[in-house]
Amino acid sequence: MDTIEQSERKAPTGEAKALVKGITTLNAIAAEPSGLSLVEVAHAADLPKATAHRLLATLANAGLVRTLGNGRYGLGSHCLVLGEAYLAAIDLRTEALVAMRQLVAETGESCHLGILSDDHIVYIEKLDSPHPIRMYSRVGATNPASTTSLGKAILAFSPEDVLEAVYAHGIPQRTPATVTDVAEARRRLLEIRTQGYAVDDIENEEGIRCVAAPVLDHDGQPVAGISISGPEQRVTRERIHELADAVRAAAEHVSRGLGFRGAFPPPA
Repeated sequence: MDTIEQSERKAPTGEAKALVKGITTLNAIAAEPSGLSLVEVAHAADLPKATAHRLLATLANAGLVRTLGNGRYGLGSHCLVLGEAYLAAIDLRTEALVAMRQLVAETGESCHLGILSDDHIVYIEKLDSPHPIRMYSRVGATNPASTTSLGKAILAFSPEDVLEAVYAHGIPQRTPATVTDVAEARRRLLEIRTQGYAVDDIENEEGIRCVAAPVLDHDGQPVAGISISGPEQRVTRERIHELADAVRAAAEHVSRGLGFRGAFPPPA
């Protein structure tokens, strides 16, 4: 009998192909908060319009897709059920929330908890700044690991095979300040590991500066990162050390809750 891993290496056929098309459709709709038209869905899933329409009907019956008021298609309520079930299984969210609330109270800026997924960071929790002007983000959103403080904080403590996978296709030029030279980016990871925190100095999004620290498990492996983010007018370069101390202390607190017992950060 084939294992799951062996099956994954085979080209999908029959029902498996339909499942792949369904997943592709859901991913495309998830990436567009305002929804997609039937034509856009068909293009995203590489399907004829009639086939795309039948696929959407099947997904709608399962509660995974819904029709919006403007005739476009958005994610259905069952996606929330699945997402909540997934997030509930991640214990580090529970461990992190108290520390994140304290960070927002101390700094007045938005706080994010993110994990590494392939070469991107996925936000699994966030608490907004009380200020009316703040960084826009949402749980489930992604950003390149190589250009974010969360990503760099995690990568600095990750093994070589993870770094090779993340940097395999280079670093996207997100802003004029993005460091796109892989050799230089990897050199900076050594500094991050020594100091225990990473800075996104307007490298991922215009006008936004972030400071992050890694969350380590009982084996000292980076399982997540915690960051403070805000407009460059408030998160100034002069505040970086202050924010770094706060976010590093929060990350250490969460790491201790996950069973980490070594020096924080571990020696480079």
